[in-house]
Amino acid sequence: MSTQQGVRMANWYGQPRAYDFRANVREQRKDHHYSLNFDYKFGVELGNAPALPARGSVILLHPWGMEGSALTTWALLFASAGYTVVMPDLRSHGESADAPVGYGPREADDIVDLVRDLRAAKRLPGPLYLFGVSYGGTVALFAAPKLAEVHGVIAIEPYASAATVIRRAPAGDLFGHRWLASWIRPREVDQAIQRASRQLGVDLAQPDPGDALAHTPSCALILRGAEDNLIAGDGLSELARRSPRASYVEVSQEGHLILPMRTDRLLPPLLDWMQGVPVDASGSCPGFMPLPFVTTPAADPIAAPKL
Repeated sequence: MSTQQGVRMANWYGQPRAYDFRANVREQRKDHHYSLNFDYKFGVELGNAPALPARGSVILLHPWGMEGSALTTWALLFASAGYTVVMPDLRSHGESADAPVGYGPREADDIVDLVRDLRAAKRLPGPLYLFGVSYGGTVALFAAPKLAEVHGVIAIEPYASAATVIRRAPAGDLFGHRWLASWIRPREVDQAIQRASRQLGVDLAQPDPGDALAHTPSCALILRGAEDNLIAGDGLSELARRSPRASYVEVSQEGHLILPMRTDRLLPPLLDWMQGVPVDASGSCPGFMPLPFVTTPAADPIAAPKL
């Protein structure tokens, strides 16, 4: 589809089906070494998976530098639990057209147009949830108040400030060895932020998802790995305080890259949280508690619940 700004948006679309999809996550830690092993299994052939009645829809928004299919594991699990799933490629990512990024607000406008397009085609049954990871989590926060049909927002490790996260990136162990940060002076990072702001036509220090969150009537859940070196916890806790219907939860033992992969710890309580969101803004938002951290494989893999 094409947005009102003329941006061609590609997206993956899936209907709820009984895939009997299982994502088994095995974690191993020894000294300073860390590994995750994934075992994916389908109980049926994909082409023969029977359709399920839709209990809602989930828009999944990917991290920076990736594309919609990066969240395929989440999409299959949500679809197996009865949700219609949509995985868009955000502007200048994947198969979507190149367009000036906005680190949140511009991308949110694209998602608003996508949702309205799908709703007009009757392809997005309610209730509607926005689910975003990192960059995608911030986009979800900006998009939520612009869509009256949003029932709940799940933002995994969003950033409260684009400029702040860019300043933290060199020492965050995500974009190269940490010792490289000693070669990049803070003044050089600030100059790069200023150049990018001029080129994009947006002040990267200004976009504030807190303002959007404050005007969002639906329940919002913000999750952060306690060992996240990129996103500061105090910034997200302050962000959550901007809305009485937002909650902030730190997940122990997990970092910025690993937390979104931990469907074993997050999926069951997230499904409970989604089902617990009240039908209107007068009800109390549900609490959230991740499953305990374990380093040994579970006896049975985590699977989406049977309907």
